[in-house]
Amino acid sequence: MPRRKTKTRSVFVTTEPEWKTLKLLTDSAEQEKAVRECEYFVRTEIKSKQTVSAARTWIANKSGWDKKEIELILSNPDWAFTSCGNSFFIESKLGYMTEGFLNHLEKRKVEWIERGKKTILEKKEKQKEKPIVTIKQRMQEQITDLLGEFESYLDDFITGDKSVNDFDPYKMMISYQPAIKANHAKLIIESYEDAKAEAVEVIEWQDEDIKEGYSFMNPKMRKEYLTFFEKIETACETFINKAKTTRKARKPRARSKESIIKKLKYLEAFGELGLASIEPTDIVNCNELWVYNTKNRKIGVYHAKSKDPKAMNRPGAGLMVKGTTIQDFDPDESLQKTLRKPKEQINNWTGKAKTKFSKAFDELTTTGTKMNGRINEHCILLTTF
Repeated sequence: MPRRKTKTRSVFVTTEPEWKTLKLLTDSAEQEKAVRECEYFVRTEIKSKQTVSAARTWIANKSGWDKKEIELILSNPDWAFTSCGNSFFIESKLGYMTEGFLNHLEKRKVEWIERGKKTILEKKEKQKEKPIVTIKQRMQEQITDLLGEFESYLDDFITGDKSVNDFDPYKMMISYQPAIKANHAKLIIESYEDAKAEAVEVIEWQDEDIKEGYSFMNPKMRKEYLTFFEKIETACETFINKAKTTRKARKPRARSKESIIKKLKYLEAFGELGLASIEPTDIVNCNELWVYNTKNRKIGVYHAKSKDPKAMNRPGAGLMVKGTTIQDFDPDESLQKTLRKPKEQINNWTGKAKTKFSKAFDELTTTGTKMNGRINEHCILLTTF
């Protein structure tokens, strides 16, 4: 006996509002009622992190406030937006706010600006208190003990307790912790530049001050003294060259779906036929995209080049968006046809049944033409599969 299919349980305990339907409302009274109906769902089901993010996005992109004011307001801590974050989240879904909330924002705006000024001043004061440690200084601290080991060996060489022939700075650097990197090696070379230059003068044995300072060294010892610094330099250069050959090519950072579709122009809603576009991020890597052009009454579908379900799970498979254009679609299978009576026919392209869409499209008697990939402000994004 075949096993019964179980329905997928919603992630929400409270029923999610019909965002697409409510988005089409234009009457202010109906919009206010819709916002109130959505408030309980957002309050009980949506995390404050999402509502605060919606608040910051609206203030930055839709408020129309002065740039300096926006900068001050966004300097506020997250908790400053939690009390009104729900309304911002609802706006992100419906595209409108109530008049009462807009008036309330003007009052909160003054409060946010003042708090933003205080927050910025507090951050500046904290920065003054903290000493700034550069990356170079931090790396110099990391090799301090290693340089101490080198100096200790040099002291033993000068006193005759150890030979330069046994000095192996590369081995010492390999076992040192924290691990020595190419930039550490460059700092070590830099640390001994002056000492090596002086060792060269010791070999030349021309300067009177050098002769007086290194009078305890015989010719052999003077050569070994320079060899000590040359060994350190050679070891460091080995680390630097090794890093060049083993460095992996940097992988390009994966772009988010939001950044991919940010320039896409489309029609959010079309009240005449009761249509509302899906989230454009759904297009990225999908197998099919159905669109309706409200200007020329054409219903169209983009089919991705790859139809292998396994391939669709790989990054880069399926449809892609570049600017305002759909990419990676099959030019032969991606077609559009004109609807003679849109009000009567458009219902054939609603819902989530993939076969219903295809069957209704095949039954159209109008001539099919190839899609060009361009999406404009007249296009409704019906659905994706």
